[in-house]
Amino acid sequence: MSDPDLSVCIVTYERSAFMVRCLQSLASDVGDDVEVIVVDASAVDDRAAAVEAFPGAQYLHRPGLAGWMTRSRNAALLHARGTVVAFLDDDVVISPGWRRGLDDAFASEPRPDAVAGRTRNLLPGEETYELPIGRLRDDGTLTAGFASLPSGLIEVDHGIGANMSFRREMLARLGGFRDDYPGTAMREDTDIFLRVKRLGGRTVFAPDAVVDHLPAPHVKGRRFDTRYKLYGRRNHMVLLARYAGLRSPLLRRWIVADLRAIRDAGGLLRRVQRLGVSILGIVWGFGAAIRQARWAPLPAERAGQDAERIRAALRR
Repeated sequence: MSDPDLSVCIVTYERSAFMVRCLQSLASDVGDDVEVIVVDASAVDDRAAAVEAFPGAQYLHRPGLAGWMTRSRNAALLHARGTVVAFLDDDVVISPGWRRGLDDAFASEPRPDAVAGRTRNLLPGEETYELPIGRLRDDGTLTAGFASLPSGLIEVDHGIGANMSFRREMLARLGGFRDDYPGTAMREDTDIFLRVKRLGGRTVFAPDAVVDHLPAPHVKGRRFDTRYKLYGRRNHMVLLARYAGLRSPLLRRWIVADLRAIRDAGGLLRRVQRLGVSILGIVWGFGAAIRQARWAPLPAERAGQDAERIRAALRR
């Protein structure tokens, strides 16, 4: 049997209703010639609901991966056969024409190796974004804008994990995702886009490959709570250390920019809380980065614990 043009991987954890909604929207847009892989870290096997929502879906019940989104993504890569491999969050709904927008993006020249699709939040005014979309700036901060609506493809430095796609051959070179961005998994998506660029790949934002992000509640905590912010700073510190090195001016500029932003945090109590989160996250991230990167930037091909298995699976 020939390989499909597209594999779609959906990672889910204790959010059955959202997984089903995502799969149903996918079934209405992509047709039968797409491979769909669901990696479910939930305690209870939900295979019947997944297959009913998208007949033919491969359902992988992996409760041991709970709390590790990137390891769940890598588990999907061990089974993916598509020329292009897409990743969707379980709480998105596919907009009609998503696949066509994705196909058109990958058919463009020069050919892209990674595509970030448009991820709408259904908020007023999100179609416009004043900053450059998807950029890593000189102070180490990131711009977003993945809900905006530019005309045509835009060159970017990074993408959004809710709606991102890659050529399988590039994922094989990378060995999959780096699998140790814990907690909220923030920056695992930025990490892999930066690694694609480091290998000379083209990374773009495709506004026609559209999904609607209708956020599900977090299993632990709330979006943008203290835990979320703490992991965000820890993981951003690790990201920049891996990309540029612990001694890099980029990393130093980001630390300064993050601490300076505390002045705009509001009242005294909020500033004190923000300072505590920033310092704890930076110190935690520094410890993690020094164990992994040992001061120098990591090679793009340095991936997670299953990197060689993933390379072999994707090259079969």
